[in-house]
Amino acid sequence: MGVRHLLFASLVMPLVACGASPDAAEGSSTATPTAVTLLPDVPADPTPTSTSTAGTAAATPASDEWGFGDEWDYTGADGAQGSGCAPGSATLPDGVWFGLADSWSTSNISVDLACWYSGATAESVAAARGDEVNNDYYLVNDVSTLRSVPVDGNVPAKKAGWDDGVFTLSEVMADPGGSLPTNHPYPVWVYVNGGVVTAVAVQYIP
Repeated sequence: MGVRHLLFASLVMPLVACGASPDAAEGSSTATPTAVTLLPDVPADPTPTSTSTAGTAAATPASDEWGFGDEWDYTGADGAQGSGCAPGSATLPDGVWFGLADSWSTSNISVDLACWYSGATAESVAAARGDEVNNDYYLVNDVSTLRSVPVDGNVPAKKAGWDDGVFTLSEVMADPGGSLPTNHPYPVWVYVNGGVVTAVAVQYIP
């Protein structure tokens, strides 16, 4: 399907079983799944394994820094894309994490982590919940914990569009792209290196 090129319908529609309390735990969801509850926060190895059919699993990205595209090349120990669902710690380890950005600035981002499952894993997780997969992905969000992560300034960022280039975070905050509303939360991938966010990508969700 090409998850990277998902069309975003409307982010403000109910996110799959999103927890009401901002002090709960990780997760998010979107249009396609319904009545989904996230698996309990299971500590996930923030060091992912490669999902590429060519080559062996890599401990770290080839560039030694997490960046755009790594969310599709790696999966966490829990099977979710990127570095997984939940790091099992209050501090967000280096990696690429999916979630809902409740607030963002060039100095800090507040994000509620979520699980993004793709392919056969998505099918398996959905089936276990009595649900089904559409568009080859499945999102879950049992509980919501807002994590505050420092941002390394006006970092590179991508809008929710058809690979329409790289912008600055301030440009993306002013216009998240696509059909996204001007309010939050936004589905995003955050790339953490050295304990700070060094890039942000807004994710299309059909």
